[in-house]
Amino acid sequence: MKTLKKYGKTLGIFLGIILILCAILACFNLGNILYTKSTDVIIMIGMILVFAFIGFTFGKKAPSKGYLEGLKIGASLIFLLIVINLLFYQTGFSISRLIYYIVLILSSTLGSMVGINRK
Repeated sequence: MKTLKKYGKTLGIFLGIILILCAILACFNLGNILYTKSTDVIIMIGMILVFAFIGFTFGKKAPSKGYLEGLKIGASLIFLLIVINLLFYQTGFSISRLIYYIVLILSSTLGSMVGINRK
């Protein structure tokens, strides 16, 4: 039950940050402040930072082997992103999307490795 509560809380924080980031960027796009390419870059950097932060928090709570905690949480959030992508956008996989997912998993792993060293 504790594990389910921990993952549920993390999922809520993840979705909340993503929704706030999307709302801010949508406002900038409507006002023609940002262009599409710069919005894509900001979303990618934001996602990398969110995954690293979540990995960091899981790494601080891990008793040992923080990289495994980062891999677990990163893989579960990537699975969620893939399901959302397939349900709403119905696009297939491409090499660039696969590289993007690998970078996100690596950022959560590195974040958890830093987190376990910062206990």
